[in-house]
Amino acid sequence: MADHHERRRHFRGKPRPGRVLEIRHRAAGAAWCLATTRNIGVGGAFIEGGADLRTGLELELELRLPGSDLWRPLNAIVRRIEAGPPPGFGVEFIDVEVDVLLELNDYFASLTGSEAE
Repeated sequence: MADHHERRRHFRGKPRPGRVLEIRHRAAGAAWCLATTRNIGVGGAFIEGGADLRTGLELELELRLPGSDLWRPLNAIVRRIEAGPPPGFGVEFIDVEVDVLLELNDYFASLTGSEAE
């Protein structure tokens, strides 16, 4: 689907420090872990915690935008692990629904006054 890849490329953004959102994550079959992002963009995030994770691991993520009670589903791959302090891990979002990408982009634009790059 070339169209899907074009849209994905359009929304691949650079994470910006200071964007803290509530998030939960889990590997397949595991319990949800609550965490917060240290920074996040439409293409990925850096999340605090994650002591038992490894690079290349696929995760289910859900995040909640400020002012909302809804959890937005995301899939991600762990791309890097940092020992800290504080410890954390970087993820790349994969196969994200276009509606979720649009919502994230709109939220980030509201913070900066311009479209997320």
